[in-house]
Amino acid sequence: KTMYEKKMSRLQMQHVAVQTVWLEPADYPKLLACADAGISLHTSTSGLDLPMKILDLFGCHVPVCASNFQCLSELVEDDENGRTFENSQELADELWYMLRPLAKEGMKQGLPPHGYGDLDRYSEALQDRPRWDANWTENAWPLLERII
Repeated sequence: KTMYEKKMSRLQMQHVAVQTVWLEPADYPKLLACADAGISLHTSTSGLDLPMKILDLFGCHVPVCASNFQCLSELVEDDENGRTFENSQELADELWYMLRPLAKEGMKQGLPPHGYGDLDRYSEALQDRPRWDANWTENAWPLLERII
């Protein structure tokens, strides 16, 4: 944590604040649900593992922009529940495209999170997915119970 804080402090960003915080487990999905969109920079050396962060975000119905790799399409359906990108310029373009309606209209209309443009459509596509806590209870907890 300290190493990253030092690196970030040297960037001299003007309109960006970076906070590192510790969250209680129950607060983690609440924080994720506050986001308009998530970003996943995860890449897979094997091309076969999927980023848990995206599952966490999807469990809170938050669409993502994700760095594309071999099996990502099993999780992120481009232009259905989020966007994929190949490089930093594509990420910047996707974020601009997805978040621009918020800057233009959302603030005036007081729209809810994900309640505008493609983010609304992507979030809507995630509504049928189980929420974070339900997914945990249904899938992870039974496995842990068998081990314990």
